[in-house]
Amino acid sequence: MVSAKNTDSTPPPSNEILFRIIKIIDIAYIAILYFVFAYFPGYYLNSFFEYAYGTNYATKSNNELIGEVLVQVICISIISYIGRNVVQMVPFPLDGINGFVHSRVKELASGAFFTVFIIMFQYSMQDKLVYIKNSTKKTTI
Repeated sequence: MVSAKNTDSTPPPSNEILFRIIKIIDIAYIAILYFVFAYFPGYYLNSFFEYAYGTNYATKSNNELIGEVLVQVICISIISYIGRNVVQMVPFPLDGINGFVHSRVKELASGAFFTVFIIMFQYSMQDKLVYIKNSTKKTTI
């Protein structure tokens, strides 16, 4: 016997537009949360690595610089994991409206926004990578 009850979680077609609008607002909300939560750790992580390793790359070998970049990537990974878990705990004001479930949005679980924002603030890491690229280019030509 077929039940007339809608068993999937998608809203009826008349509410589909409202559902999509809420989803777009939620994605923007998640992006803003990731940006805010990534700014401070990203800024202080960059400052820490500039202080710890310095900015005079000419005195270091490419292997040393690559090692420093890898340590920075490991720290970024750990901070991204923590930040993603913190952002997932922040409630969405429109959760539950029109059947929308905030925790099911893929952008919330991925943490890609957070990682991009943290890397965006890693000026010392970006400078090291550019320096490595330029020094490698000089030696191969």
